[in-house]
Parts: sequence; C-alpha cells; structure tokens
Amino acid sequence: MNVKMIKDPIHGSIEFEGEAELQLKSMLADPFFQRLRRVKQLGFSDYVFPSATHSRFAHSLGVYSVAKRMLSVVEPDVRNGGWSLKGRACLAAALLHDIGHGMFSHAFEKAMELFVDRNPQPENSALQAAVNHEKVSPKIVTGSSIARTLVEMGGAEFPAMVAGMIEKSDKTCVYTSLVSSQLDADRLDYAKRDPYFAGVSSGGIDLDWLIRNFHVGSGANGRFLYVNSKAYISLEQFTVTLFQLYPTLYLHKRTRGLEYMFSLLMSRVFERIADGDEKAAGLPSNHPLVRFFRQPDDLDNALLLDDTLFWGSLHLFQEAGSGPIRTLANRITSRKFYPMLDVWKLADEVAAQDGTLANLDAAQRVGVLHDICEKVSEDLHKKSGLWTEACYYDKYPRPIYKPLHTEGGHPQQINVEVGGDIVDIASISPIVASAASFSIHRIYFDDADEGLGERLASEIQSSIRRGLAEELRG
Repeated sequence: MNVKMIKDPIHGSIEFEGEAELQLKSMLADPFFQRLRRVKQLGFSDYVFPSATHSRFAHSLGVYSVAKRMLSVVEPDVRNGGWSLKGRACLAAALLHDIGHGMFSHAFEKAMELFVDRNPQPENSALQAAVNHEKVSPKIVTGSSIARTLVEMGGAEFPAMVAGMIEKSDKTCVYTSLVSSQLDADRLDYAKRDPYFAGVSSGGIDLDWLIRNFHVGSGANGRFLYVNSKAYISLEQFTVTLFQLYPTLYLHKRTRGLEYMFSLLMSRVFERIADGDEKAAGLPSNHPLVRFFRQPDDLDNALLLDDTLFWGSLHLFQEAGSGPIRTLANRITSRKFYPMLDVWKLADEVAAQDGTLANLDAAQRVGVLHDICEKVSEDLHKKSGLWTEACYYDKYPRPIYKPLHTEGGHPQQINVEVGGDIVDIASISPIVASAASFSIHRIYFDDADEGLGERLASEIQSSIRRGLAEELRG
C-alpha cells in the first residue's frame, strides 16, 4: 500500500495512507493551503520569543495527525485508511480548520474591528466578515479549488459536511468533537507545539498516554470520548498546561502591544483606502490590500492576505504621506513598543498597601480585583481630556475550563468515568472545579504625548482607591 510520510518535530512521522488520506495530502499543494506556510501560528510572538516562527501550515498537519490517532479510537477496526465518510470528513476538517486565517490571524481581525468601530457604515460589515476566519474557512472549503478535491473524496455534499464540522454545526457529533471541543486535536497539538517553538516551559501533555486511555461512550447526547479515573490526572494536566500558556505566551504584554500597533496601523491604512486616497498610505492602486478592500468577497483577494504581504509593504507605509501611518510603521520596524500600564498590577499593589482585601480568600480577592480593574479601565476610556486616540484598553478573560456538568457524557466536555458513571472533569478534579481564571487589564498609550503615562497612572491609582473603598463599604 502506498504511504506518504512527513517528518514533524512534535509528532515524529505524519502519515497519509489509503486513497482518501492521499487525496488529502494532494490538497497540501493547493494555493489556499500553501498560503498557510506564510501565516505564522503565533503572529508577532517571535518579537518576544525569537524561535516562535512556526506556521499554521505545520500546525494544521499536526492537528491532522492527532485527529487521525483520536479517530482510530472512534473507528477501531479501520485499517489502511478505510475510514467512514464522517471519519474522512473529520480528517479533512482537522487539516483545513485554519484555512481561513488571514495575516497575523486574530490581529488582522482586530484591525478590521477597529476600522469598523471608527467608521460604522453598514457596508463595512462585509469587510469584517471577510477577515473573520470562522466565516472565511467554510467559504474556502465549499467555494474554492479546495472543494474540488473534497468532492472527489466524498461526493457533492462532502465539502458542506467538512465545513459543518469546522463550524461545529452539530455539537453532539463525536467526529466534530475531535476537530472542535474542549479536548480536540487542535488544542492537543498547539499546547505541545507552541511552547516547544517558543522555548517556554509548561507542564506538558502526555499525548500518548491520553490516546491510549481514550474510550468511546454513548448516551443521550450522542457518542463521546472519555477516560477512566486512572488517566484523569493527565487530562487535568492538559487543562492546567493550556491555562498557564495564556499569561506566559499568548497574552504576553509585548506581543499584545505590538498586535495593537499593527491593528491601529492597518485600520488607518483602510481609512485612507476608503477615502480613495490609498497613495496617502503609501500604496499603489493595484496593491493587494487595496484590491481586497474593494472586493472583500473575492476569494482570490483573500488568497493574498498573508504575513509576507504586510512585511513586504512595511517600507511603503514608512514612506506614506500620512504621518500617523508613517510613525507607526517606523515604530514597528524599530521595535519601539507602545508603553503599557498594568491596571491589575497597580490594583494589586494598592490593595496590598492598605490591607483592604487581606481577609478574603484567593478566589474572592481575584473576583474583587477583576471587577475594580474592569470598572476603572472602562471609566478611564470615557475621560475625553485624558484618553487619546492611541490609547487602548486590552482585556482578556481566560478560565481554566468551561464546565457543562452533563452527566452521562457529552462530546463538548471533558468526560471521565468514575464508578461506572460518566461525569464532567469539573465534577471530580479540585483544580478544574476551582474555576480558576486569568484576566488581563492593560492600558497601552502613545508616549509621544509627553506626560500622558504619568497622568493615566495617577488617575488609575485614584480610581482604584475609590473602588476598593466602595468594595469595603459593600
């Protein structure tokens, strides 16, 4: 039997065997999939972690590899790639789940969000949809050259089946859960791949042990994967590892600041294009960004949106007629980040100094600080004499897990068998049940405005003291 193999530092050998899998491998040469070579998995993280330059192309192959191993638990009797139709759709969805990501992924979506917020015309909704990877991915799967290969694999309705799994249309489908759930192939790959390439220490995931201990159960909510109680510690370790990667890697203050600067730069570029004055942004009229802005629904234009387009255009932005665009481009080139005030850290320090929260346990203390930080930051945003156009409130809540508490099992929760019953992991793990969460509350600002940082810090600290006093009275 013909078997093709791709070497990978995380999973060793990624194999394609049997007719259907070899058809998937042929899809790697498709221009839409090749584009993922030019989209980094972690966006601007290599500005902080220099080796974090791995691509969504490599990640997608890794997700396919993990999904195939998980699928072998769901369809244990299959040999030589003879998967069912839904099994083949699952592998295709795993391989294609990120196909719609644009340049710098979520940062590009944020750039369009900023543009639409500043320019709320109804016609701009099409632009926002055109950069939303959750909407673009199914569109590529069903309406591009990718779809032709999928039709060959499973018939005329097969692309829609694959797109449905990517969109998570049926949350009770076990095949969908392998692609998108709280314990899916996507998370199992990036929780190993991202810290490896970033050089970040993490608790690690014993993927081999987990897959060896996966079982298939069935209940009122369909079929699902579960482990017995002896392996649940490995699942607990998975949730903790993923949780801790957010403060150390995904939400690093420098990376988030640079993502905002990129978003602000691109939103200003879009404004010049919208005004019909792309030359003020340093762009010729046939530039791919201009073409995309004019015809966002054209997938051929979406095909051009990768990281290299931005880096290749940066020198044009540096020579733009627009001063704000030119300044931001120069700052990104020279790695001059916007400074940042950590509202949470300031609140923590004020609370420690006056002892207001000394008698609260950790969960209560975190809850109070979160509420105060959110209110202080949102109130600051309304102070027109202090808040400038370049100021940005960055907040991001990340819980350790989102329990469903569905007894009898559910494809979208992490299931553990205890005493013959299938329960949500949050029902038996003290760590997961703690409902631990991590939140950031940060204010980025332009230090070209002399003294702005000091004024912002003073206002934040005063507001925090008032907030703590109100909590104490409450």
